Amino acid sequence: MLLGQLQNGAANRILLIGIEGSDTASLAQIGKSFAGKLRSNTVFSHVLNDQNLADSVEQELIYTYRYLLSPNTSAELYTSKSLETVIYGNLLELSSASGLLSKSLFMRDPTGEVIALIDKLTPMRGPQTIDGQWFNDRGERALLLVQLASAGTDINAQEAALQLMQTGFKEVVQSFKRQSRENVQKTENIRIVISGPASFTVSTQNIIKEEAFRLSSLGLTLIITILLYVLRNLKLLFVGLLPVFSGAIAGITAVSLGFGSVHAMTIGFGITLIGESIDYSIYFFLQRSQTAENGGNNPIFWRTIGLGVMTSICGFLTLLFSGFTGLMQLATFSISGLVVAVVCTHWVLPTLLPQRLSIHDLNPVGAWLRLMMKKGYHFRYFIWFLTVGALLLLLSRQDYLWSYELNDLSPIPEALLDLDGELRADMGAADVRHMLLLQDKTEEQVLQRCEQFLSRLDVLVAQGLLGGYQAPCVYLPSQAKQIQRQQALPDQEQLEQALQEATHTLPLSVQSLQGFVEDVANSKALPLLRSDKLKNSTFGITLGVTLYPVKAGGNRFYHALIQLQAPLQNGKVGSINHEVLQTELLDIVNEQSVLLDLKDDFDSIYKTYLNKILKFSAAGFIAIIVLLLLVLRSLQTTLLVILPLACAILFVTALLHLLGSQLNLLNIIGLLLVFAVGSNYALFFSSSQSNMTLASLLLATTTTGIGYGVLIFSQIPILQTIGITVASGVFLALIFSALMAPSTLRKNSGSISQN
Repeated sequence: MLLGQLQNGAANRILLIGIEGSDTASLAQIGKSFAGKLRSNTVFSHVLNDQNLADSVEQELIYTYRYLLSPNTSAELYTSKSLETVIYGNLLELSSASGLLSKSLFMRDPTGEVIALIDKLTPMRGPQTIDGQWFNDRGERALLLVQLASAGTDINAQEAALQLMQTGFKEVVQSFKRQSRENVQKTENIRIVISGPASFTVSTQNIIKEEAFRLSSLGLTLIITILLYVLRNLKLLFVGLLPVFSGAIAGITAVSLGFGSVHAMTIGFGITLIGESIDYSIYFFLQRSQTAENGGNNPIFWRTIGLGVMTSICGFLTLLFSGFTGLMQLATFSISGLVVAVVCTHWVLPTLLPQRLSIHDLNPVGAWLRLMMKKGYHFRYFIWFLTVGALLLLLSRQDYLWSYELNDLSPIPEALLDLDGELRADMGAADVRHMLLLQDKTEEQVLQRCEQFLSRLDVLVAQGLLGGYQAPCVYLPSQAKQIQRQQALPDQEQLEQALQEATHTLPLSVQSLQGFVEDVANSKALPLLRSDKLKNSTFGITLGVTLYPVKAGGNRFYHALIQLQAPLQNGKVGSINHEVLQTELLDIVNEQSVLLDLKDDFDSIYKTYLNKILKFSAAGFIAIIVLLLLVLRSLQTTLLVILPLACAILFVTALLHLLGSQLNLLNIIGLLLVFAVGSNYALFFSSSQSNMTLASLLLATTTTGIGYGVLIFSQIPILQTIGITVASGVFLALIFSALMAPSTLRKNSGSISQN
């Protein structure tokens, strides 16, 4: 439920904006103009660019409800002695001319509730204000905070809003330039930077689309060049690419129908289907070129292809039952794409091709590969040696083998994360890693639960264990708390009598404080403050993030989030000791009041998923072995298929570890792909084959390696990881399968029948 709120709630609609590249005065003017332009557009629900609570809605709320909002409101405050002390202190504040307390405000609020509330509701750490505009500490970047009106899941609306920002910023800068020639020079290097969940989503999606187009174009160009050399015919080339595109379209269609939308990572992953799907065309073309007498319809050939597809499906099925939407989409895309690709190759391609194909003679290539297999046969012992060494290494380092950091799966480029860190630091944004998650049946009950923690949190702040906190019940006290404060207010006669006694020693008369008496009397009869009253105020941003309804199993609950801020250490933001907090709050934390460390908790969830995927992968591996035994009906042949793949996977895993990489969920996907693709090679190498078939295996490995290898040049870490894992794995699968092949395959092709 918390994850759903983080994905779809108010927090997911907040953007941090920086304007830089000019002098402070120019940035202040442009920042204020830009903020005004955004406020005039309904796409943006809130736009903040200064620290002052100058908005009339907030002023009216604080002033009107000050006695219901203030934690100072109690019967003790309105005794004559307390009033004398508090009013005298505020008189001194008034005489200091600090600007925080005006005479007119003092006469109606001599106890200083308005100023106290502003201090309470204003973040402890925030950006500095220069000329009515937020700036970072160095005064070189103007800052704004914007909340979008659209839902956090509406990517199209978010993209349109970001485009409006860019356009509006350009218009503001152009207007500023027209004011004077000096302004043109001042804004030569000005730019806007934007960060936040919406920016991450749109930017990452666009980057993945650009990467998919760029890398698929590169991979397709290289593959087409190789195929043109082999096929020597444009028609054959286009026909050969038909399984690739039909498989990709089928994959996207299946994911769209099954999940409603296609994840950006699935689109990026889709380009890797090029390398594998083209294998079927290559096998078919080379097979047909040497079996023209039976139309290329070799039953043994198609049985081998079909078995390879079935082993791939067994591998991907482990992801389909993972319960992880992203992996389920990948599995759906891969299974449907591969099935359609092989169906297209078997039934559609023969109708588009002549009976006899004239292509480049690859028999010399196959003969060379057979010769290398003969010469390298004795190296199989070296493979066993390397495999045993890799296994021992992995067993000895198993405690350091896996990374359980959820950040390792982030598709967000490092540059965007660095920018977000800068803007958050500039804004003085609270660390949202540590928080209290409270749950109850109604909004009123969860607010009362929230209020139970405030006194304890104040003690932790005083002890230096916390720097502060942000709680929804501070902005919106429970109805019970507001009623309690109303009842604590004295009636008019009691207050006048207390003031009469308090002002004996003060240069004030009861008559001069009559406005104060009237406001207290009005507050006793004031309608209670409710959340809908705060909706159109800037306080609504905080309340929307920290107080919200959730649905689970047909039931409706309310959540309240108390965000905990780290204390300052040597002038810098320190860290929160989660274990100490857990101990201090042990007596009031329970199933409905949970202390969270989001990083550790989400990493724990990810670890659970990872362990689950490992178990499913092991089950898939066993299913593949059973499938091969049932179809091949030979333990020896099954071992000839499985062992090279197992050795390749162990070797790649050990190599990645030696290079300093810890394995994660993406590596599991990559290793599944190695097994799925390599099984085709191992199946062919497990029985006697002609030189042309051997050449087709080398050609297929090359095109597959290119299809996955181009991902190594991706800016997206998750695609890069898959590229490194699969590209190296498929080549090792080919080499190991060739060196472990049976002796009959190493004989000259003249002694081998076509079948």
